[in-house]
Amino acid sequence: MAPGVTIVDAMKTTLVVATLLAAFAHPLAAQELRLELPDRTPAQVMSYRGADWLERPERVAEEMPEEVLAVLGLREGEVVADLGAGSGFYTRRMARLVAPSGSVYAVDIQPEMLEILGRSIEEEGLDNVVPVLGEADDARLPEGTVDWILLVDVYHEFGNPEAMLQSMRASLAEGGRIALLEYRVEDGTGDHILADHRMSVRQVMLEWEPAGFDLVELHEFLPGQHLFVFQASGGEGTPIRHHDLLQAVSEGLVEVEVRSDGPQSVRITVRRSTPEPIVATYPVGTYFPATDEDTSDMVALRDGMVLLTEETATWTAPVRLAHPTNRVPRAGELLGIESADDHRRERNVMWVFQGLDFPPQIAPVLEQLTLWIASADAGYDDLARYLQGSALPPANGIALALAYLENAGMDVMATRLWGERDRFVPQLTDPSLGALFDNWGR
Repeated sequence: MAPGVTIVDAMKTTLVVATLLAAFAHPLAAQELRLELPDRTPAQVMSYRGADWLERPERVAEEMPEEVLAVLGLREGEVVADLGAGSGFYTRRMARLVAPSGSVYAVDIQPEMLEILGRSIEEEGLDNVVPVLGEADDARLPEGTVDWILLVDVYHEFGNPEAMLQSMRASLAEGGRIALLEYRVEDGTGDHILADHRMSVRQVMLEWEPAGFDLVELHEFLPGQHLFVFQASGGEGTPIRHHDLLQAVSEGLVEVEVRSDGPQSVRITVRRSTPEPIVATYPVGTYFPATDEDTSDMVALRDGMVLLTEETATWTAPVRLAHPTNRVPRAGELLGIESADDHRRERNVMWVFQGLDFPPQIAPVLEQLTLWIASADAGYDDLARYLQGSALPPANGIALALAYLENAGMDVMATRLWGERDRFVPQLTDPSLGALFDNWGR
């Protein structure tokens, strides 16, 4: 392994959802995966012991709180709520904006966090903050009274999001809105945050729209976060409707053009045929086939989205190559687009990696290796050639890729590499990997 990269860093298999560990009995080449991906798993609640991190000096530059609150346009006299208030980083700023006659409900489920918040608002002499001890399924806000609710990097921790969404909806005054901030999945700008503390636009919209909310604004000016503005469905604001990208194509709502942008990205240009603004999303694992059979197809590494407030918009999507020996698509070369569900091996592999945290010096290598095994049943020679000069020795890299292949629901023993294991298993330098192959062989 490279200096500073341990097997624990590289694998982190405990973060993979257990349902992806199902074994399949038939050979990989003939096997039709029927595994459905599980729903999003809420992250563990951040402990009050980490409150100092919420007040870190660099947070102002990272999250731009003044610019965020400018989007809300808070006015004197409004009733607002900071849901998941933590140490009061945003609460204190909101309190000053709505003072003197307005008030802020500062909601947190940890009494210790509210004690920390209480000390901070006392130090600043703020007397219009109401601390509220919330519950896991109830914000405990008064019904029909709140003009704005702000959720900053907390929604992903809700253990019962459906109930909390209904609790928030009930608390909104007529015309009330909710601002939601979550670290991005799509483009890697949120990757300094743990994977289960990030959310894509697709994940958010698939939960909020069915709960009775309309998206009315989506801002992408922050360095690493999405900023959504929601209202209860049927409000006065013009909604930005969410559509699955391929479904929108089939319904004639949009036209799509995909072109290679080099070996690790594609450019997706979307033109809408409807006057209403929309946000079109696609899931991790979406497949981009090449037009030339000697050229490698490409696979989406992350969920993606295109926001269409104008007629046309473009999104640059990170991808990995589907074939180890085919030509890499040239920049500008035209590609197709196909559903992730029609390429389940590739989809499942990319889904696993989207949900994990990796040292950046090995993440692209492991993603590519594992995809090639899943998509093309790549053998030892092609993978070892690719690993030359990387941070991973060939034996360890190939073994790790097989470990993640199993986590994606595939049968390691049905691969060509299993038949070639004598070429790399004896060279493994980590006993954990050797033990893994011993277990598979039993």
